[in-house]
Amino acid sequence: MKRLFVALFFVSSLGWGQALEIVTLRHRQAEALLPQLLPFVEPGGAVNGMGDKLFLRASPRNQAELRQLIAALDTPQRRLMISLRQEGSDSSAAGGAGAVARVEVGAGGAAISGRGHLYQADSQSRRNVTQQVQTIDGGRAAIMVGQSYFLPMRQLVIGPGGAILSETLVQRDLGTGFVALPRLAGDRVTVEISPRDDTPGPLPGSVNSQRLVTTVSGRLGEWMELGGSGTEQSASGSGIVRYSSQAASGQRRLLLRIEALD
Repeated sequence: MKRLFVALFFVSSLGWGQALEIVTLRHRQAEALLPQLLPFVEPGGAVNGMGDKLFLRASPRNQAELRQLIAALDTPQRRLMISLRQEGSDSSAAGGAGAVARVEVGAGGAAISGRGHLYQADSQSRRNVTQQVQTIDGGRAAIMVGQSYFLPMRQLVIGPGGAILSETLVQRDLGTGFVALPRLAGDRVTVEISPRDDTPGPLPGSVNSQRLVTTVSGRLGEWMELGGSGTEQSASGSGIVRYSSQAASGQRRLLLRIEALD
């Protein structure tokens, strides 16, 4: 029982030694600094805030440490330029051979005539898109460029009178862009980014969509690779007098750069 009394007395003394201090920020918002301050608050202490005010409840020693940290973090927000480059390449090849034959029966017997043909077709295309948008350190930025398409849509509705097939046109907004949230720490930057790229698909009403949600970190001014993708498709067919083959491949690559403007 004596030990319990001593422990309770120690906790109470710690609480009595903590005072409330209000700190007015000059450049940043309290909501932006709280995640960076919380790990440095002593056990039993608290820090919260709103707008340009921070409320510290801690011992005098811990308050002095927090004020030092706040002074280092409460700096003017720097302007940033975000550049996202989406690189893509597609290639396809098709080839085959075939023959057409004809048999003629006459007085002199049977005669066979015909012709054969070979074909080969190759194609390559590249699609590189670079988008830029300005923001500030800790600010969320978004950019989207695209077009609205009317795509066919078929619906099969089964009702009391049977099945009804209806065809309508729906509007789809297809575009290329991203949403990004950069945070600076010296000459390094951490970015939460979600790029997207939508293009019409090969079939009527289809859409090719690419999405990515990631967080990357690197130095200001350098290109950072977010990721990439590759696809390969092939098909072949044959018959008595014909042969054909098709192959297609595609590559996608995403690069990000953050530059300081001041």
